[in-house]
Amino acid sequence: MAEQILSKWDSQELGTYALAVLRIVFGFMLIWAFFDKLFGLGMQTTPEAAIINGGSPTEYYLTELVSGVFANLFHSLAGNPILDFLLMAGLLVIGIALLAGFVSKLATIGMCVMMFLMYLLSVPPSDNPLVDYHIAYIIAMIAICLLGGFDKLSINGWWNHLGIVQRFQILQ
Repeated sequence: MAEQILSKWDSQELGTYALAVLRIVFGFMLIWAFFDKLFGLGMQTTPEAAIINGGSPTEYYLTELVSGVFANLFHSLAGNPILDFLLMAGLLVIGIALLAGFVSKLATIGMCVMMFLMYLLSVPPSDNPLVDYHIAYIIAMIAICLLGGFDKLSINGWWNHLGIVQRFQILQ
């Protein structure tokens, strides 16, 4: 049966679907982080530290979990309301774009910037002298964008036909 399924699609099309699923997984990761920080769902954020209870999404992380060469800089930014807003907006907007599969260029840039900033929180990484999973996420996100991961399981085709998107190609 698996052979019949595989014979109907070529490996490139299956690869594109795999990249689309990876894009959706990344989107879910960001959306989950957004709601966990907003409501304190108990995964990374306790209910007491939730935004709805007056908490800051950056305070604990930037004071307790940051290490490495940039630690002092990030410690000084902990609890900054502007950074809290930017983090939450980034998680929500990029997460929605990845889940729905549109605004591929900006979503890719946003995800890569966010992951690079998170990488900088622990330079050098604790488990490898140069690379951690954030770098792998960046490379995977670039592959998703360049190899058609926004073309399947998405609203990308509809989105790209909108007049404003055709006029401002960065919105593709």
